[in-house]
Amino acid sequence: MVNWKESVIGWPDAGQSPEPFRRGFLKKIVLGIVMVPIFHRLMGQKSDHSGLQPVQKKSFEEMRPGEILEAVAEGPYAFVPVSPMIEWHSYHLPMGTDGLISEAICRLMAEKKGGIWFRPLSLGLDSWRGDQQKERWGFNSEEKVFGMNFPDVPLRSEYCKVEDLKIAVRNRVEALRGIGVKHLFLLNHHGGEGQIPAIEELGKELSGEEMTVHGLKTYQFNDLTSEEGFYGVGGHAGYSETTWLMAFRPELIDLTRLDTGELSVRDTGILHNKPVIEEKWNPGNVSSLIANELRIRVIENFSKYIST
Repeated sequence: MVNWKESVIGWPDAGQSPEPFRRGFLKKIVLGIVMVPIFHRLMGQKSDHSGLQPVQKKSFEEMRPGEILEAVAEGPYAFVPVSPMIEWHSYHLPMGTDGLISEAICRLMAEKKGGIWFRPLSLGLDSWRGDQQKERWGFNSEEKVFGMNFPDVPLRSEYCKVEDLKIAVRNRVEALRGIGVKHLFLLNHHGGEGQIPAIEELGKELSGEEMTVHGLKTYQFNDLTSEEGFYGVGGHAGYSETTWLMAFRPELIDLTRLDTGELSVRDTGILHNKPVIEEKWNPGNVSSLIANELRIRVIENFSKYIST
């Protein structure tokens, strides 16, 4: 039979080792056990001064009850992103672009102002594309196109009905009443037909004396102008939206997935005001400096909104 202890390099055999060796070996084990917590404390003290960023504030779903109540006591706010997580955003952006942008803003606001933030309610409204839209993007009038479900892209998008969106949002709001939340922010980044008015209406409908519900859109907090380098060009998955994701989740972008030069709206699923996207507005040309300024402005302006 194989002695498994002998197969470990340096393990002393109790039946063969001299007594002093065994005592020395045991002392080393005991010393190691004693030193482990001390080492951990020292490492913890060192990390406090290492310049590393603090651990990101956990989402509501990851928090224990006591943590939730403490967070609400710190700031009576709840930040709830309401945007689709399964929608085509061309080849260089993730499917969850809308939800990821609104989620990132909600997290940053909770870290800045206190309160709780949530993972996105993946809800998106949209509609059948009309003849003018289809002509603008290079489709013929006979083709059926709903939302971003373009016939030549490989993945389908997920949409819901307005009734479904309202039920889900009402459920979330009612679950947060009575725990100390005074202001609940429904934050949307999706521009599909009906989405913005539905969330604004829900904010008015669900507000009461104990809690005000704000139906908001991310765009309202951006005051960057073209003179400052921000161009609201390209719409869905285009130049401007790529700048938005670069502002809040740059690690999820892969601009090498796009061809250089001109791009086809139909082939890429990037919306524009004509079938061919000019080289100037190719999302591969977005600026990380402008994206950084966008993030700063959005968080500053959202903070001002809360303060007032």
